[in-house]
Amino acid sequence: MHQGVLKVTKATMGVAHYVVFSCDEDSIMDNQSWLYVYCYIMHNWVRILIHISLDKVVKGLGNDNLTKVIVEALMISGDLPKDQIAQKFICFGANGVNVF
Repeated sequence: MHQGVLKVTKATMGVAHYVVFSCDEDSIMDNQSWLYVYCYIMHNWVRILIHISLDKVVKGLGNDNLTKVIVEALMISGDLPKDQIAQKFICFGANGVNVF
């Protein structure tokens, strides 16, 4: 099932002209930090939510590490090379703003 969802995600991200990326950081009871990466695209004037990844943040919540986690998620699960991320990127939003 995961492979099927991933295939649709990659196909949808590939045809999107512009993408709004967003993240939500959450810490669970044992102080592990998790980062949820998702995005929105517009298709036929309908906003579509795409779930990219949910990754455990193991190297800290610093700016460099969070950027790395987000970019890797977009490259692996979204199938977007760095140059396409830069071309399609419109805006970034985050929940857990104190972390970002």
